[in-house]
Amino acid sequence: MNKLLSSLDKITNWFENQNIPYMVFGGIANAIYGNPRQTYDIDIKIFVEETEIENFVENIKSAGKILTAEPLNFISDTNVLPLDIDGVRVDIVIAILPFEKQALERSQKVSYKNINIKVCTIEDFIIQKAVSERNKDWNDIETVIKLNKNRIDWNYLIKYCQQISNFLSRSEILDKIEKYKNEN
Repeated sequence: MNKLLSSLDKITNWFENQNIPYMVFGGIANAIYGNPRQTYDIDIKIFVEETEIENFVENIKSAGKILTAEPLNFISDTNVLPLDIDGVRVDIVIAILPFEKQALERSQKVSYKNINIKVCTIEDFIIQKAVSERNKDWNDIETVIKLNKNRIDWNYLIKYCQQISNFLSRSEILDKIEKYKNEN
């Protein structure tokens, strides 16, 4: 097992053992949904009550090395806790928005390279990438939609892309998603 997979197995098992809701997203989810490209890190979203963040930070030290000197301040500023697990960067994103908590509830158990993990749904993967302005992320969205067009819950996807478009005042988000939906 390579270092990335070994670290993925270690951190997801840690979350399972701690009963912390989590889901894998980012490059690994991209590969699961049919668009593999080289990824060197692991992106995981979790939910921890605000009152439990300090205990969480202390306990996660048993799983990996925290990569910031002031982890509580870093989480407060970014909602992210970067870790190193056996030489692999793991970005733990703390869910705070209702959509993120819902995405955690919707996540699905899958086997990825013989590792059982919880991964975001296709729709939630697309929604999370849709806030990006990077071409690479939009290329991922387009490819995943083409490969999974008949599996997508379009009502759910359009609803949340509409909300994001309105919230960010970026109509192009919804426009692109609707364009990909309507392409053959």
